[in-house]
Amino acid sequence: MLKKNFFGIFTFAILNLFLALFIIQEKNYVKQAREVAVQFKMNFLKDSVTNFIHEFTQSRADSIEIFDYTVSERENNLRDELHNASSLGSVKWILDKTFTSQDPREMWAYILLSSGEEVLATKNMPDTWDYSERSLDEIFCSWRKIELPVGNLYFGITQERLYNTILSIVSSKIHNSHFVEETYYWINEIKNYKGGKDYAVRLIHPNPRSSEGMLLSTDMQDAVGDFPYERELEEINKSGECFNTYYFKKKDSDNFARKITYSKLYKPYNWIVCMGSYYDDIYDYVDTINKFRGKSVSKIAIPLIILLDLLLAALLIRQIYTERKKSDPMNAQAARDPLTDASAQKFGEEELKKEFAAWKISGDSPAIMLMDVDNFKTLNDTYGREAGDFVLVQIVRRFYEQSRASDMLIRWNGDKFAGVFFGMKKSDCWSYAQKLLEAVSSQQIQFRDKAIQATVSLGFSFFEENDKSHQQALERADKALKEAKGAGKNRARVL
Repeated sequence: MLKKNFFGIFTFAILNLFLALFIIQEKNYVKQAREVAVQFKMNFLKDSVTNFIHEFTQSRADSIEIFDYTVSERENNLRDELHNASSLGSVKWILDKTFTSQDPREMWAYILLSSGEEVLATKNMPDTWDYSERSLDEIFCSWRKIELPVGNLYFGITQERLYNTILSIVSSKIHNSHFVEETYYWINEIKNYKGGKDYAVRLIHPNPRSSEGMLLSTDMQDAVGDFPYERELEEINKSGECFNTYYFKKKDSDNFARKITYSKLYKPYNWIVCMGSYYDDIYDYVDTINKFRGKSVSKIAIPLIILLDLLLAALLIRQIYTERKKSDPMNAQAARDPLTDASAQKFGEEELKKEFAAWKISGDSPAIMLMDVDNFKTLNDTYGREAGDFVLVQIVRRFYEQSRASDMLIRWNGDKFAGVFFGMKKSDCWSYAQKLLEAVSSQQIQFRDKAIQATVSLGFSFFEENDKSHQQALERADKALKEAKGAGKNRARVL
């Protein structure tokens, strides 16, 4: 028997060697590609925020220059008007005429002080001013002093006006900027650098815009229980910038996804300027890169393929027979469940065995799910077996609507199904589970004249280091399923 299958055994040994080398190389390649993609995105976020701050810093400088020119013009006009004004009444009349209501409310401020620092006339000046010229820069972005017979006049354009001007420019930029995927700027304004409750306010945010004005606290948690605002403020206090990772809702979705952000402090206004991107979107770059990986892989593949070509001739007849057997309609039919068109249990068992063997080599476990229809016996007793079968078909259809082409659903027995999700991590299970639970429970199933409300419970697990076979992962998934049902059904659990 050994001699008879010598070439086959030898060929498969070479093929296994090739596959092992390929998997190792591919695993390292994908890992490196993801690291490169994340680093590229981090550089992009940092450069974008830095350039944005530089942009509105320049706008601030330009605005100050324009305001200073405006103040100079107003000074010249005032000096001409006040040249012949000798009484306090005439000075006040000129000031009222010059600083009219046509100007924006917060734009101008002035104070007229007697030689004894008695306030003779004022507008928009803070009560806390200490009457010293050195502190006027905190009130005005540009100001002038005019000495008059009745006293000294200080006037100028306020810092508040400058702030509102820059805020309007920055807000327009953020609300009208469009980047690929779900990348955008936002700004939080710090009220208390020590943190705590209401330490900051969400000043500008495009997603959603309705969140602007929301107060933030360092004890706020994200979807997985981390404290991103506390971590961000700590780094901002240390170095004025930080990279941060947390879970945040995607736009127009209830799903939470992992996000990386870069934040930088703009000290003049206590603004934390941020930009972020979801890891899911970053990994799309890896998928694109993988399409062009053939050249690097071929350096290993070509020599082995030449050797395999010489040996595979001996297996040609057997290969043809195997392929014909695989294409036999009876075999294809046996691989599917005739009622729901999900994969049959026997076929699913074989696939799980294969995935367990592949995991032993690669270390990448798919997510394994067990799904059970809640109160299915009661449903059958109430509406009839035919209605129960129809409900199963509809639930399978909704599974496929919410899943990727690569995901597999197996009818395990009765109303229990097993799912296999390639590339799904533990953190992804929750968002997918909520999506599937919502898809099943949100719409009634119409069977003839009956409207049937159905829900399912879900249990997820993964292969673990001490597992001897795929059965142990299934047992954990079944335990998680029972916990979901025990917690009230229409729920999911992950073990």
